[in-house]
Amino acid sequence: MKVLLINPFVEKMHLELSYAENFRPPLGLAYSAAVLQQGGYEVEIHDGLVLGTRDSKLRKLLLKSRPNVVGISVYSPTRYEAFRTAQLVRETLGPDVPIVTGGPHVSVAAEDTLNHVPAVDYVVSGEGEYTLLELLQCLESGGRPGDIPGLFSREDGQVVSGPPRGNIKELDELPRPARELLPMNRYGTRMPSTMRQCTTLLTSRGCPARCTFCTRDWFSRETRMHSPEYILDEIQEIIDRWGIRSFIFQDDTFTLNKKRIFALCDLIQARGMKFEWLATTRVDCLNLELMRAMKAAGCRVVTFGAESMNPATLKWLAKGFTVEQVRRAVDWGNEVGLTIRCSYLMGIGDETEEDLMNSIKLARELRVSKLKANVGLSVYPGTPLYPMAIEAGVLSEDYSFAEGWQDPEKRYGNGETPRWYTPHVPLERLLELRKETEVNFLFTRPSLEVFKHRARKFIHRFRRHPGETMRHIAQFGRAALAGSRLRG
Repeated sequence: MKVLLINPFVEKMHLELSYAENFRPPLGLAYSAAVLQQGGYEVEIHDGLVLGTRDSKLRKLLLKSRPNVVGISVYSPTRYEAFRTAQLVRETLGPDVPIVTGGPHVSVAAEDTLNHVPAVDYVVSGEGEYTLLELLQCLESGGRPGDIPGLFSREDGQVVSGPPRGNIKELDELPRPARELLPMNRYGTRMPSTMRQCTTLLTSRGCPARCTFCTRDWFSRETRMHSPEYILDEIQEIIDRWGIRSFIFQDDTFTLNKKRIFALCDLIQARGMKFEWLATTRVDCLNLELMRAMKAAGCRVVTFGAESMNPATLKWLAKGFTVEQVRRAVDWGNEVGLTIRCSYLMGIGDETEEDLMNSIKLARELRVSKLKANVGLSVYPGTPLYPMAIEAGVLSEDYSFAEGWQDPEKRYGNGETPRWYTPHVPLERLLELRKETEVNFLFTRPSLEVFKHRARKFIHRFRRHPGETMRHIAQFGRAALAGSRLRG
């Protein structure tokens, strides 16, 4: 049996990631492919997002490959493109080729998907590696898919599901992701501090936090972790095979278990391995000693969500940390010599413009390399924010994330993912403040490292995308000249 796994093409996202050079390997598909290969199946991955595969090219690929089963990855922001990809597969290969979807969106919106997207036959919910494997075995043996844990399907026109599937407990038992099936030379992710090519790894799954907006609350709060030995063996394989020596650990909270990270740092030095890396974590899962150990072991960048310098907003977001912890984590990073990058939310909950201004002014005191400001919150199914949005009237109780998928206007970047903004500040003002905030942060307590990082990034982007870079410079100049109450 031959299986084709597809990461769908999304035009606007492809253009955005191309300019930002931030294409990342679809590790979820690569893990599934590795498990299927281990089970004896022939597997192909087609990453249409990085390859820019439009419909005509995908049809040719499908007719040439002639897979027996097709799997499609679905995320909430790109769900419409994924559903239309499923329809294209159905039209090209006919009704006898099962189409399976998986990923964060359909994991919680399985019934909605099956009720509105006829081309989709099966939905894999949650961690899908072994669910997909069991489905293939069931299709071969003529069994009943409705009995498979973690799988949603149709019987007599009705959506049915097997029992819930538990999370994979021992991550080290998983085969390493099948990166050899991916176009590794096409992924342009860059290490922010040096602009060297890098790739991504997942060293853990799950996050115990209950942030209001995060899908992890329904997807997996049970935290499981790879051992330091597994992680470094995977890194060594990537270095040997592809020559990449820069890595992004894209775990939800990389330093959740400090003991594990200390052990990892010690093992990096004991093995004499030389590579640079970026870690994503939370401010309340860091301390000065740990950041020193990380820096000594090759860490160059730490990124986390500062989210807000307004205590009431942090409480509404259920972040579980304080403004003082944000300040302290940034200070520790600067003391150690790490590049610190933060994300920041504006115009959420019940914030007034006075709340926003106070929060932004306090955030200006942070010495960070980058602060990415986002306006409002996307409302995803299954999150704590979802019922709150219904109660507040942001969404109707019968809102469907799949209905109307045939409409070509329903697409990524076209306002199709619901967003919740504070009712007290007009959206136009929020967007204005975001521009001014990012401009101001560029000049906020600049350090030599921040300047060098920005200069490297500008030179690299200008060489590869001169037109788009000049457009961004013009936008920056307009915002800088506009002036704001943040200066002074």
